[in-house]
Amino acid sequence: MQYLYIATIFAGALVCLLASLLLFARRKAGERSRMILSIIVFFSVYNYITRFISLCTGNVPEFVVSGKLLLQANFMILAYTMYPIEVIAPGWLNVKRLLKLSSLWLSLVVVYLISLWVGVEYTPYDSLVEMVTHADGFDVWFRLLLALLIFSPIVFVGVIHRTSLYKNADHIWIKKYVITIFINTLAYVLVLMFNHELIHTVYYYISVGCSLYIVYMELFDRLIGKTVVKEPMEEHHIQSTILSSDELVNEGKGSIEQKNAALIQRLNDYMITNSAWRNPDLSLNHLASELFTNRTTLAQAVREHGYENYTYYINKLRVDDFVQQITSGQFENFQEAFFFVGFRSRNTALRNFRQFTGMIPSEYFQKKEVEPG
Repeated sequence: MQYLYIATIFAGALVCLLASLLLFARRKAGERSRMILSIIVFFSVYNYITRFISLCTGNVPEFVVSGKLLLQANFMILAYTMYPIEVIAPGWLNVKRLLKLSSLWLSLVVVYLISLWVGVEYTPYDSLVEMVTHADGFDVWFRLLLALLIFSPIVFVGVIHRTSLYKNADHIWIKKYVITIFINTLAYVLVLMFNHELIHTVYYYISVGCSLYIVYMELFDRLIGKTVVKEPMEEHHIQSTILSSDELVNEGKGSIEQKNAALIQRLNDYMITNSAWRNPDLSLNHLASELFTNRTTLAQAVREHGYENYTYYINKLRVDDFVQQITSGQFENFQEAFFFVGFRSRNTALRNFRQFTGMIPSEYFQKKEVEPG
């Protein structure tokens, strides 16, 4: 049983390492959430390897109910909370918000370090069941609190409000994610309650399986929810980007072939109906699939439509939408409006806004205010 346990830990570390590297390699095809998930999975590799080395060298691994490992477990669960937040609201997490979300965990770390400094001895126990029978001191109550808090981030993820600003994930994905994390956490709690090699071995299989399923959902299964428009953009706000049907037909008779004119019309209809540019992961391949064509034909039609490339076309729509959102008073915060219209980062949005208007947003809207009506 000992050899199976050690082999399971090593296999788990190897699988998680490969999954982490795959996420890192595919990071540019996704969002910042993909990089965050890659780092989280790599933390699992570190946890597995340290335990594997201890077992192989004949040392006694850290007790699963030690203060250090319980704090580490809370950190991992907290990290798995940050990932769905970034998925649902890309760009919302920053240093200040990370510190705020981690404040409870950081406070517990401080309490733990102070307790060690003042000389509190943490009696080694094999399991929570054994610990409960000796619940007569700070070292026990503190660790029982840490064990209880392991479930708190799951509750938080389960009730995350899907803000109307960032329709970036659907409820089905959230439910799958919460269920997966719940199964993983429940298996870990069983390890804490009944410290046995067989339970440890089964837990590692469950944990690695849950991690792989989350990675699979990120790479292949997670769908970007279609944006629900607060107020449909009025036609005159996008005329600079999207041609009318008559203009398309005339172009089709001239320099653009009729089939390309029809394709552009389908593209325009799709973009307007779905506000598709607000999807930060919108790609040429996705659009081609939705329009039942191929990316080469679609890219050529966009160029013949008068745009440098597909990216230019999409970003022009985003900038037009951004101006409309600010002008109509839907948003007062530029950054929130930038994320709403589909930009992944503030820098990218500002660069494109300056490209199309020649000004930064504050200058642009200030000029609009002083222009005579």
